[in-house]
Amino acid sequence: MSSKSSKPSPNQKDGQSRAGLILAVRFFAFVAMAASGYLAWISLSGSAAIGCGPDSPCDKVLQSRWSYWFNIPVSVFAVMAYLLMLGASFRLSPKNDAKAQRNAWACMIAAAVMVLGGATWFTGLMYFSIKAFCPYCLVSHGCGAVASILTLFSAPLRHPSAKPWELENLVFVAPRTFRKVAVLALLAVAAFIAGQVVYERPTMVVEKLDLSTNTTGSLTPISAVAQSTITTNVPLSPVTPTTPVVPAALQRPYPIYGGRFQIDIHEAPVIGSPTNEHVVVSLFDYTCHHCRTMHSLLLQTQQMFSNSLVIVSLPMPLDPNCNPTMQRHSPSHTNACEYARLGLAVWRADRTKHHEFDDWLMTGEKPPALADALQKAAQLVGAAALENAQADPWVEQQLQINVGIYEVAYRAQRGSMPQLIVGPSVALGIYSKPELVKMLTDTLGLIPAQ
Repeated sequence: MSSKSSKPSPNQKDGQSRAGLILAVRFFAFVAMAASGYLAWISLSGSAAIGCGPDSPCDKVLQSRWSYWFNIPVSVFAVMAYLLMLGASFRLSPKNDAKAQRNAWACMIAAAVMVLGGATWFTGLMYFSIKAFCPYCLVSHGCGAVASILTLFSAPLRHPSAKPWELENLVFVAPRTFRKVAVLALLAVAAFIAGQVVYERPTMVVEKLDLSTNTTGSLTPISAVAQSTITTNVPLSPVTPTTPVVPAALQRPYPIYGGRFQIDIHEAPVIGSPTNEHVVVSLFDYTCHHCRTMHSLLLQTQQMFSNSLVIVSLPMPLDPNCNPTMQRHSPSHTNACEYARLGLAVWRADRTKHHEFDDWLMTGEKPPALADALQKAAQLVGAAALENAQADPWVEQQLQINVGIYEVAYRAQRGSMPQLIVGPSVALGIYSKPELVKMLTDTLGLIPAQ
């Protein structure tokens, strides 16, 4: 009689979790894996995420140093964790023996702890360090956290029994096993975090664009002047130009992207002397977070190479009001077009004041109010001179050419900002001073001034 009562009846709980909970774990783990898989594909292919324009919160996260572990996208590790969780969940079937199910639970618990640790780490990074949130990352972390919590909640924890039939027939996770698996998973998370802290992956990418299939012309009226030249006093309608502008004689023409564009180094805004031998073209946006960070590094680098380097400084707004490559408006780029026009107008009015105005406008995390910028510009160059420069058609022409230059990289799915064009190559993203100096010495053969 005692023998009969010691074994579970068919209705007695044997450690099998409710099917609904396991289905919920699978659903949330699958959604999280799909989001992470998409991010992994974007990182590995160099593509742009849907809805993540240049300098958007999503772009800031995906372009940051924290989006990689050494040179591997972190989303790859997330996919592996979700695959482990999903795969193990399909082993929790009455068709499998108890031992196989116990092993499956150990794998699911390990994956759940790693996912929760990773989600906590990366959410904290987005809030405290990057100060931007990627919606794809939030979906992945959020769904992964839900799947992990459900996994830990439904795990059949119980102390093992010495009865052989229980080891043979019951599905359970011993507390000792749980602790051991959880500690190992946390150690894996700690090793992952340590690797990210110790190794800072370079975030500047230098590429030579394939221009054979990259054409301008279908997005905007900019295309009508896409192969034109930045010159002085050339009339141009900012709305409906239909024929290329005939340029005046150039003092120092500089071709960009195989001659698709030419700029006059003596007329375009520059950092350094326009007579310096080596030329780098900088595309930036006054409202771009990374551009503002890189501004001072560009100034320091130009001074380091002194009379050998001139940087052509072209404002390129990430604002659909004047840049139709941008599909939607971002609040962080409000008035970007106006700031760019104002910077060009200051250069046009009095180029000796442009450096001071640019430094002032680029100081701080965000640009000052547009009204304050207008007032500062008027103080520097004079109200009348500023008004005349703002009415000069050259300002709108220069702005449209700048956007046209950016459009080439944008069509090649290289729309990150800021951009540095060095010969046939473009450097994208953020960089440190040593990275920038090395890139210029390697590509142009520059030698820092002593």
